[in-house]
Amino acid sequence: MANIKIVGRAVVITSSMKLEDLKTIKKYRQKDLTLYEGEGQEKVPVFAIGVVPGFGNINKYGVEFGHANSDGLAQVTMASHVKDGEDIKTAVAEEVGTAILQLNKLEEKLPDVLHEIEAEKASIMANISVEG
Repeated sequence: MANIKIVGRAVVITSSMKLEDLKTIKKYRQKDLTLYEGEGQEKVPVFAIGVVPGFGNINKYGVEFGHANSDGLAQVTMASHVKDGEDIKTAVAEEVGTAILQLNKLEEKLPDVLHEIEAEKASIMANISVEG
């Protein structure tokens, strides 16, 4: 589950996923980084995870993780848009709360996706021999 820390006017969103694991999923199963609503032909993308250089970004359509913390967990760092006198916790919740809920839904399934990718890679490697 992702969490949010507010330090001064900086907002740091930390994923429960490692940045390198998100890069692996992006490489092998990019569609699994998107949350869909609806069924069949009516399936519509509503939120996605991306990996970009820099500080990253988050909005109601998705999150772009730009860096990792010392534990390797993906992070976004952004300035809060809180106005003087406004409760910063409430302002941040209103600004990114919906996106965090969507991110948490998507992150629930990503460890299983990562395990599937690792199993497929191991299976492929088991079929490769090097001779000579």
